[in-house]
Amino acid sequence: MTVDEMNARLSQFGQQATNLSDILTNIGSEVTSSIKRSAPVSTGALKASIQFSVNQDSLTLGMLNYGVFQNYGVDGTKEQRAISVEEGIFGVPAGYKFRFKSQTIGGSLPFPVKRSIAERGLKPKQFFSIRDLTDEVVLRLQEELTQQFN
Repeated sequence: MTVDEMNARLSQFGQQATNLSDILTNIGSEVTSSIKRSAPVSTGALKASIQFSVNQDSLTLGMLNYGVFQNYGVDGTKEQRAISVEEGIFGVPAGYKFRFKSQTIGGSLPFPVKRSIAERGLKPKQFFSIRDLTDEVVLRLQEELTQQFN
């Protein structure tokens, strides 16, 4: 390969690397499918809400808000069940534990059930890890870019 050919290839690679939409779309689809397979299912609403979006060079995962509480659990007023958030997520600092702050919670459940949940908390049903997801996306991105360069 000549120097001119190498420069042309590097220029082309730079153009491809600045538009990561296709790569991130593929990665987002696979990561989302993986999370959906692991998500707890009662009505299916949480699982159905798990989705991703790509905007130029960023990948965003989203789900119904209560997915975070399902994943990390919630400390009750009498029992501690939650696990700490391992990375900053949704504006919540690393190490934070979700907890109920009153004796009852809302919703359409009968009062004794709501009170029991508020006191005992919610046991985590971990179906994703921010750290693992970040590592997986970065690794896949590196692999895809390396493959394009070769």
